[in-house]
Amino acid sequence: MRRKQQGFTLIEIVIAFTILIMGTVLVVNVITQSSTRVNKVNEHLAAMDVLESAIAILRGEIANRKLQQSYESGQNGEYRWMASVIGKANPGIEGARQYLNLYRVRVQVFHDSDRPRLELTTIIADR
Repeated sequence: MRRKQQGFTLIEIVIAFTILIMGTVLVVNVITQSSTRVNKVNEHLAAMDVLESAIAILRGEIANRKLQQSYESGQNGEYRWMASVIGKANPGIEGARQYLNLYRVRVQVFHDSDRPRLELTTIIADR
């Protein structure tokens, strides 16, 4: 007569715990990686906000005809930006009347280092 098995064997328990631990490690790893990526995205969005405000300041300076060769400012305590006017993007054509001036501008945003986190070269027109 065969006896009915009551409970699990030791090998079954070890295999179940191994699968459970591997699954837990995988879930923790995914959560950690996604948290790191979310932090990087948030830093990038903050740097983009600083970049947009720097461009708005430069547009105001150009519109008010108070243009300087370079600008530098800090923002949010951690971020700072530097901007430089590279030159006019539309050199004067002899005999032609210019209705607006185009300026080539480079803006760099830094975050806790000397290496730019974001860099943008664009053209801004005076109005």
